[in-house]
Amino acid sequence: MSHATQPGAADPHRAGGAAGLTLAGLCAATGAEAVWCPDPAAPVAGVVAADLMSDVLVDAEPGFVLVTGLVNVPVIRTAAIADLAAVVFVRGKAVPPDVVALARQMHVPVFASQESLFGAAGRLYAALGVGPAGPGRRRHA
Repeated sequence: MSHATQPGAADPHRAGGAAGLTLAGLCAATGAEAVWCPDPAAPVAGVVAADLMSDVLVDAEPGFVLVTGLVNVPVIRTAAIADLAAVVFVRGKAVPPDVVALARQMHVPVFASQESLFGAAGRLYAALGVGPAGPGRRRHA
């Protein structure tokens, strides 16, 4: 199951001020390391947390960041198809060279975090200034 959110009210922890959360702010919020990020000022529209790529395709919207513990090539392909802003790999997993190479080729910024999936998604959710977690915006097919 995944949980998708969109930004709401302003929050002092958001990088980019009124423009909202950026990829640089994503790093600050989650303690993530940029594996490949050509534009740290790129905006983040929301977050989706999932290990099932079918959930990502249902729940994510363009500009969202994917938080996942699944580290493989299909994750990057899914992010490109869904026009996501970036992928954050969690739980301290190493990102293989073939995944980084495809991310560069498909222009999908990649980050690595020591956080759990829940922790990273929660920090991004808070940084977006969305407010208390609710039942989500999950669409059922």
